[in-house]
Amino acid sequence: MRSWFIFIWCTAILIFTCTSSFHDFIEFGVVRFRWDAHPTFSDFLSPLPYDLSKGFLLQKLGHIIAFHVLTVLLLLKFRSHMIILALAASFAALTEFMQLYFNRGGRAFDIGFDLLGILLTLAIASLFRIKHSNRINLNN
Repeated sequence: MRSWFIFIWCTAILIFTCTSSFHDFIEFGVVRFRWDAHPTFSDFLSPLPYDLSKGFLLQKLGHIIAFHVLTVLLLLKFRSHMIILALAASFAALTEFMQLYFNRGGRAFDIGFDLLGILLTLAIASLFRIKHSNRINLNN
């Protein structure tokens, strides 16, 4: 059952990231995919913009939250933080790379925001694990 939740969440992330217009998706619920067989790969290395608008920052918060949820779901399925990190980070890179083919402009810096959500979640999980194991050791 946990695998299904992971699959559903990954599918949702793919829809969010590959729909032609994120704005149309959020505002009007329109899901449309436009394939570009010859994307501009140099766009992937574009720097973070100087103008960090509220909309831009909210979108980046969305990256962090989406990959936080994915990491929580993976924590419920797997024990190894290294496996979880590898799976989640690979999926983050895949989604950004795929955006190049769907006219969405995948960016390497977005992988950084995804990793922020992943690493923060793993750090919190580690703290809870340490606190829980210390509590068990104190009771023995």
